[in-house]
Amino acid sequence: MSRDYDLAHLHPVVRDKVVSLTKKFEQESLPFRLCEGFRSPERQHHLFGQSRTRPGPRVTNADAWSSFHQYGVACDFVLFIDGKWSWNDKGKYKKYWTRLHVLAKEVGLKPLSWELPHLQLESISLNELKQGKYPAGGDESWADNLSDAISNWTLSPAPPMPSGGFQRPPLPDTATEDSPSLSSSISSISSQYRVTARNGLYMRAGPSTHFNVVSTLAANQLLQVTHKRDDWYQVDLEGDGLADGYCHSGYLVAND
Repeated sequence: MSRDYDLAHLHPVVRDKVVSLTKKFEQESLPFRLCEGFRSPERQHHLFGQSRTRPGPRVTNADAWSSFHQYGVACDFVLFIDGKWSWNDKGKYKKYWTRLHVLAKEVGLKPLSWELPHLQLESISLNELKQGKYPAGGDESWADNLSDAISNWTLSPAPPMPSGGFQRPPLPDTATEDSPSLSSSISSISSQYRVTARNGLYMRAGPSTHFNVVSTLAANQLLQVTHKRDDWYQVDLEGDGLADGYCHSGYLVAND
């Protein structure tokens, strides 16, 4: 039950807002990173049990399917300083959290005053989500992940399955009205590239160092580049047209 920070598991509307928010962090040099996006009902139930059915401090008041995380429409951003996660909200760090909430509102994410890292989609209610009234614009990667979570859950009633014709767009290249500048910085590519970093190259969950590292690619490893966003390449390791993550373009060269 580890943390899930895969952007593909977030609803596309939230996914785009996360990318927009991360760009704002870069512009203001704010040390926030995406710590968790989708959260399985099993993990939510486990966290809910802390201080109730097992020892430890209380960390949430929401049981399974009572958090926006289970529906892929919430995310947690946490300070990442000197290579470590930090929830410190005292002294000089207090202004960082205040600014996080201001910027979150600008992109359409609602912060919670009692849970500083948590941001959720503001245009829908938990009751609607429990009834299966999911935001419009869902895609296959979000729907498949949510469907798996619903079908595997057996401890209590689960929400209805998402339905509809979903398509899998490149991750996370769909811009919204909250991030109009992103569309102009995206270009399609379909070429094989080679890793030139001697000690290997980090592949991240999104197009920024603020996103978590999901894998390390070996020197001279070949991969397919599908899209370019500013200085970052979206890469496909399997050659099946689906995105695996992002790498900085400075360490990739076309394999002519």
